[in-house]
Amino acid sequence: MEEYRRIFRQITVSILIILSIFVVGVIGFMILEGWDFYTAFYITAITISTVGYGMPENISHATIIFDSILIFSGISVVLYLISSLTALFVEGDFKKIGGILKMLKRIENLKNHYIIVGGGKIGKYIIEEFEKENIPYIILEKDENIINKLLEKEEYQNINYIIGDAKEEDTLIKAKIFDAKGVLLTLPNDVDNLYISLTAKTLNPSLYIVSNATSNEELRKLLYAGVDNVILPPEITGKRMALMISKPNVLSFIETTQTDFGETFGFAEIRIPEKSWMVGKDFGELEISKTLNVIVMAIRRNKKAHYNPKADFKIEPRDSLMVIGEQEDIEKLKRFVILPEI
Repeated sequence: MEEYRRIFRQITVSILIILSIFVVGVIGFMILEGWDFYTAFYITAITISTVGYGMPENISHATIIFDSILIFSGISVVLYLISSLTALFVEGDFKKIGGILKMLKRIENLKNHYIIVGGGKIGKYIIEEFEKENIPYIILEKDENIINKLLEKEEYQNINYIIGDAKEEDTLIKAKIFDAKGVLLTLPNDVDNLYISLTAKTLNPSLYIVSNATSNEELRKLLYAGVDNVILPPEITGKRMALMISKPNVLSFIETTQTDFGETFGFAEIRIPEKSWMVGKDFGELEISKTLNVIVMAIRRNKKAHYNPKADFKIEPRDSLMVIGEQEDIEKLKRFVILPEI
């Protein structure tokens, strides 16, 4: 993207210089020869364009020198402009530039999105999941080469990204931090993740922030800094490897669930709003499994999950239903939950 900006700057500067030369030419001819504006404009135009119509007779030596300088200046700038345009066609690739402009338009209209800090290995997996679930996002990555590697693959052609350092407030503001719903920190450096989380929370205290960490000590620091959830990749890897030995059938069942039931089957967390008709009712009264082809595995309240909820479990505002089932039925349940009454 920086290469495109450089080329556009070259073109803009070239056009401004040509206009400046044109203005200087018009004013110079009016002063040196006393011509009216239209005559000076015409002579300047044929001089800079080098069409070769010729100059009026009996012009002064000063005008001849001025006109020669004008010709050389115009030719130099025009050649510079042509080289910039050639670079735009050959190196810049107009198709890519068109894609960038479309992406910037998408970013401009984004709201309630998530900011993914880092487009590396972890960030790539997050992008894949967000694309499946149609979750709006913006990637922040300071290494343009990482973004270019993503763009080489067809499935990443329409990703939203910003090249910049997430530790800088201006970069976060460009990613529309004030309109964002959450931030996912995937950088390998815990200090960077900590600094970005503090900056992000300062700009938008309502953000939900998830970060990875390399140790339990760094995990605690991130939680103290206001990060809502911290993932320890070494711990997850270790537990997964242990499960492969101790409970291989259970792990196999979890991993093959999506494959066995198809792409239309999935998991979801559905938050119950304050004005939902479900608030104040017993879980058994909802009869969700009878109405829709979904199973409520748990109800999350204040970050604590109540598994296999009993029929007399009282629903409260901001509870979350942890469900599994067909995506079509999950979407119906989302609409069902927000109804004020039925």
